[in-house]
Amino acid sequence: MWRRAITLMLCLAAPLLAAAEPASRLAVDGTEFVLYQLDGRVLRSAELVGAELDLGGGSQLRIDSVRPDPADPSGTLLLHRFSQRAGDGPWVQACQADRDGNHEGFPVPGRWVDGRYQHDSAHFALTCTGGAQAKCVRWGYKPWAKAPDGTDMAGMYEACVHMVRADYCGDGKATTREGMAIDIYDRHGVQQPAGDAEFRFEAGWAPTGAVCVNHPRVADNISLDALAARCPRLKDALGQRCDEAMAEAGGAVVFNRSR
Repeated sequence: MWRRAITLMLCLAAPLLAAAEPASRLAVDGTEFVLYQLDGRVLRSAELVGAELDLGGGSQLRIDSVRPDPADPSGTLLLHRFSQRAGDGPWVQACQADRDGNHEGFPVPGRWVDGRYQHDSAHFALTCTGGAQAKCVRWGYKPWAKAPDGTDMAGMYEACVHMVRADYCGDGKATTREGMAIDIYDRHGVQQPAGDAEFRFEAGWAPTGAVCVNHPRVADNISLDALAARCPRLKDALGQRCDEAMAEAGGAVVFNRSR
């Protein structure tokens, strides 16, 4: 997954253009690239298959295919298959396989600065479907959209990304483990709790990280005592005292349960 903001030059091969030329402006609408051409044409992701994006430093990214996300009931999310190469080297898959075996990703408008997400129309990040950013978008936390109750979802998206990584302190240090199952939900109509009896409340999440932690997701990776030392703001919000009511009172916008 790419975490840095991307500023790109995009060149199109025939038949879209007779010769490669720089784009006037490359933007992102949801998970779709939008290329505003110097001649007034507007091309979107499906029309940009085969286009090569200059990432700088001699690295290039190519859009190999685009398809609607079959898991998205709205039909608005697009999955892109990317290839990447350095210099004159070979093209290789840019994304590792996700749990379904797909090598796909998409752009997300905005950028992360000092560990905080900023909705910024001048920048975007690229994320693979196995990464936290993509998972949160596919779960419905689209930072450019509103929840069913009208709440802006940028903060919920940010909280979700910390939650997926078990980044309790919100400092970018993940404590989860690959393949861990979690139950995520909120009070805004995006996700509902699954009600699995094997899961119990883990933490409530705000855009800056956890607001309280009942138990660490992976005890071998961090204990409550270690978490209190590493993140002093949580020292009085750890253990059995942390429940949904405490988390909600502390400003949590997303909650999760884990085994």
